[in-house]
Amino acid sequence: MTPRPGREVASYAGSVRRWSRAEAALVVVLLVLAALAWVLTSRLATADMRMGVLTGGPAMHDMTGAMRPWPGEAALFLGVWVVMMAAMMLPSVVPFSLGMRRLLRSRGLRGHGLFAGYFLVWAVAGIGAFAFVQGLERAMTGPSTTAVRAGGVVLLVAGVYQLTPLKRVCLRHCRSPMALLLEHSETAMRGRFGVLRVGVSHGGYCLGCCWALMAVLLAAGMMNLVWMAVFAAVVALEKVTRHGELISRVVGGLLLATAIVLLAQPALLT
Repeated sequence: MTPRPGREVASYAGSVRRWSRAEAALVVVLLVLAALAWVLTSRLATADMRMGVLTGGPAMHDMTGAMRPWPGEAALFLGVWVVMMAAMMLPSVVPFSLGMRRLLRSRGLRGHGLFAGYFLVWAVAGIGAFAFVQGLERAMTGPSTTAVRAGGVVLLVAGVYQLTPLKRVCLRHCRSPMALLLEHSETAMRGRFGVLRVGVSHGGYCLGCCWALMAVLLAAGMMNLVWMAVFAAVVALEKVTRHGELISRVVGGLLLATAIVLLAQPALLT
């Protein structure tokens, strides 16, 4: 009797710690790519790009400090955005990537479309992020208290979202690679485009889990390596620790408290 897809996937996901040489190589490659992305981010970052509406500076200038024409500015932003997402997200997709690779190899398929779909979601999200940063820059052309309050609103929205059921649903999907494999096993078996759809689906859950934190990062300083490391650590703790949902709620509470303080007393940052 042919085993059901769910049982087959569970067997592959359940043995994820018994890596083959090829799987160990995949892990190393992903982590090396993430490290290179961090290095590239540090090279691309200028003083202006390390500051945001919450840290007293403009959010998006080119390498010389002058504003590019709109198409060039958007292209630069999207390029930097994808590099940032690679730096922050690649380590967290290792378990899902290993499980999906085993599943696909068992059927003679390849999983190249998985990462293409995943980063396609984040690249599209970068368009919205660019518009968001443009809005923050307009807020910074007004009084300094207006800029601080704009940052406070970002913190408020992010804090509220951290406590919503939608956040919990997305986080639970991101925290359970095995559940994702079970959910998407049949889709993945449909060949290259099936794998691409799985990558898009996984990227969608990850975006749903992290978009609010990314918005806060943009408000604090898009390419500030310290803030990037802080938010990458929060994302990782939410996804891989046993108390991930509690950590998510605690972070939400901290964001709400900070937002209330800044909205009430914007002079604290001016």
